[in-house]
Amino acid sequence: MRKKKLSLLFFILVLVTAACGQAGQIQASTFTKENALSLVKEAFQTQVSLSEKPQSKNQIEEKLSKYLTHSLTAGFMNENVYEVDGGYITFGSDFASHYVPYFHYDDSTRVRYIDGKWYVWEERTEDEEGPVSSTNGIEAVVLSEEEGTWKVSSITYELPESVQPSH
Repeated sequence: MRKKKLSLLFFILVLVTAACGQAGQIQASTFTKENALSLVKEAFQTQVSLSEKPQSKNQIEEKLSKYLTHSLTAGFMNENVYEVDGGYITFGSDFASHYVPYFHYDDSTRVRYIDGKWYVWEERTEDEEGPVSSTNGIEAVVLSEEEGTWKVSSITYELPESVQPSH
């Protein structure tokens, strides 16, 4: 009788584990253009919010790691987080490294999935006005899967040939 219960418990455990794995695969495979845009926007807002009040390094890392890969989080913290009275904070700058660019999230914002990565970008021109200045050319964010979750893995000013739109 005990052997039957143990076998049944093992069988249920296998089914639950398989179902969880399948659910994770479905979530990863249903990531859409809208999800990519939302993730990039939330990552930007999180980075900007770090200048509001001092907090612990752990708190900052925890907030960033929801949206940025391990390596991008480390790079951002190394380059942009400063110790002040009461903790750590970031100081705003239009050209600070590892920051998600300020996007308009309109028709000028392009999104493309290729080779296992999502690319979100805008082309900048000198005649643009806004709260954040930018350089001419492409500003892009690359999203990659890390431990089953999509995250910002890099900020770049060039797109691979395979991603660039044909004009």
